[in-house]
Formats: sequence, C-alpha cells, structure tokens
Amino acid sequence: MSGILRQKLVVVLMCYLTAGWLVVANAEDQPGKVVTKTHNWPVKFTVQEKVPAVTQKKIEIKQPFYPALTEAEQQIQTALNTATECDFPGVPLSKALSSLQKQHSINVFLDGLALKEQGLTTDEPINVSLSGVPFKSTLDIILNPIGLDYVVDGEVLKITTQEEAARTLKVRIYPVGDMCKTPDDYDALESVIQKTCVLTSRSRSKYYPVGDLVLGAPGKKTVPTVSVEASISVVPQCKALVVNDTDRVHTKIVDLLTQLRQVRKDQEEAPVKKEGNAY
Repeated sequence: MSGILRQKLVVVLMCYLTAGWLVVANAEDQPGKVVTKTHNWPVKFTVQEKVPAVTQKKIEIKQPFYPALTEAEQQIQTALNTATECDFPGVPLSKALSSLQKQHSINVFLDGLALKEQGLTTDEPINVSLSGVPFKSTLDIILNPIGLDYVVDGEVLKITTQEEAARTLKVRIYPVGDMCKTPDDYDALESVIQKTCVLTSRSRSKYYPVGDLVLGAPGKKTVPTVSVEASISVVPQCKALVVNDTDRVHTKIVDLLTQLRQVRKDQEEAPVKKEGNAY
C-alpha cells in the first residue's frame, strides 16, 4: 500500500472516530439512545452513534366538553356560581324566584304543570334568609325541601320537580386524550366517573299525558311510561367519553376532570428527589 493511500485511510478513520467521540460526549446533554455500528469501508471499524429520542406530542385540551355552551348557557352558569343575597320570610315561591331572577339578570321559568302533578303550587311559602351564598346553593336550600330542582333548559333556568329534573338528560362529549393512552386508562377513568358522579339509578321513567300528545284525544288522560337511559361510553377513536346524563352529573364530571388534571400538573411540576438527598 502506497504512503499516500495509507495517509488517506488514517485521515478517514480519524474523522469517523472523532464523530463517534462527539456523539458520545453530547449524549450526556441530549436524551436519546446510543447504538453501536460497524463500518466496512474503507477499513473495518466500529463507532457509537446516537439515535435521536422520539418525543410524543403533548395533547392540549381546548375546552372541557362538546358542544360548547351557548352565550345564554354561559351566563346562567356564571350566575349559578355568583354570591346571592336574599331574605324571604314566608314569601310565595313565584315571588322569591322573581326576585332572584332580577338579582342575577337571567331568565327563570317555573314549571307550574310539573308542580301541579306533584300537588304543589307556585305559592308555596319560602322561609329563607341568606347572604354571600352561591346562587346554586341558594336554590338547593329553597327547592329541595319541597321536592323541586332546577335544570338549564336552553335559554332559561327551569324550576321543576326532582323527578322531572332526573329525567332531563343531555349528551356531552368529553375529550380525554391527555389523560388516557391505553384501554386500561379509559376503563379506569370510566369506572371512577361511574362511582363518583352518576346517579345510583341509571334508568328513569318519563310520563306523558296522552291527551297532550294525540290531537283530538278524549278528556280522560292515561299516563304511559317511556324509559330514558343515562349512559357513559368510551370512544377511543376520538379519545373521548360520551355521556348522556343530567346537568348535575355533568357538573360533577367537569369538576372531577378539572381536579384530576390539576393533580397531574402538580405532580409533573414537583421537584424530583435526587438520590442521597431528602425532600
């Protein structure tokens, strides 16, 4: 082998070795996998090369559920969390609700027909005096003792019976791709929602007077039963949960998912303990 060819081989070999040393040196600063490769040209030698680490794109949740609330629904939800002042010494229910409606600037509808079916009237006396209590808690204090509840029905806050509220279901889609990667993740999340958020009874019955449904029906009304089912379903293709349930259940689910995400964030931001050091 001539001296010139020998010098070229030495230069090429040194270049490969230098590149290998640089890769190993940078491996301490950049996460990745170091692999060993063997080259056969121009001479056989082995170097270590770093394979860049594969990073997964972090999923960001734009909104807690779909479809998004309308402007009127957002206004009602804001009002429900706003502090309330009220003093009702034996005030009729309709008058008390009218006062609360003006205070929070939202539409409140009192379902007189549902009340009548429960043997109640819009003049039920209310004895409540509160200050600084959220509007939703104020409503619970006023309505629960007389068997009533509230639901957000489109543009209005509807006051109705607890039975009717339990039968008023809404479908919402919750994106959970940031929390669930595997089928076990989805099963675990569905299980915790079932155990902590949903009503004990998954089946409700809804009653419709036949005379209200059939044109020209006779005066005497019968009451058929229609079963409505609350449900929760996993849709891995969309990385989502589809829930059909009441306003109260949906509120609990939003609170639960918000808290779970906050717990995960706090743990990710917590300082990592180094070996040999105490917290």
